[in-house]
Amino acid sequence: MTTTSMRHRARWAGLALPLALSGLCATALPAQATAPAAVPAAHQMAKKKPVHLKAVPVKAKVRKGEQIRVHGRFATGPAGRADDDGILYLQQEIRAGVWVNLASTSCAPDHDFDLGVRLNVSGTLTLRVFHPESTLFTAAASAVFTVVVF
Repeated sequence: MTTTSMRHRARWAGLALPLALSGLCATALPAQATAPAAVPAAHQMAKKKPVHLKAVPVKAKVRKGEQIRVHGRFATGPAGRADDDGILYLQQEIRAGVWVNLASTSCAPDHDFDLGVRLNVSGTLTLRVFHPESTLFTAAASAVFTVVVF
C-alpha cells in the first residue's frame, strides 16, 4: 500500500467514526428526553389543590334594585398559597344546569370574600359562587342558595 492511499483511508476512517457516533446520539437523545423517568421530579406538574367554597346571602329577601350581597370563604386547606389570587364568580342558574355570571371578585386563598350585585328584576333567584380551575387549584362551586327579590 502506498502512503497516499493509507492517508486517504485514515482520513475517511477519521470522518466515518464521528459521523456514525453523532447519528447514534441523535437517534438516542429524543427517546431519552421523552421518557417519563428522564424528567426530574421538581419539574413534573404538581397536583392541583382542592378548593372549598362556602357562601351565603347576607339577606334572603331584598327589594328590587337593592344590592344582593353574598359573604363566604375561599378555603384551600393547610396547603393553600396566599400568593395566588383566585377569581370567584357569583352565578345565577337560568335553566337546569345553565349558569350565568352576574359578578366577580378576586380573593386570596383561605380568606373571606364579599360579592354584590344590584338587579332590577323580581322573583326567586337560584345562585352559587364558582371558582374556575387555575394553575394551582381545582374548580369548585358553593352550595346552591336562593334569594327572593320583591
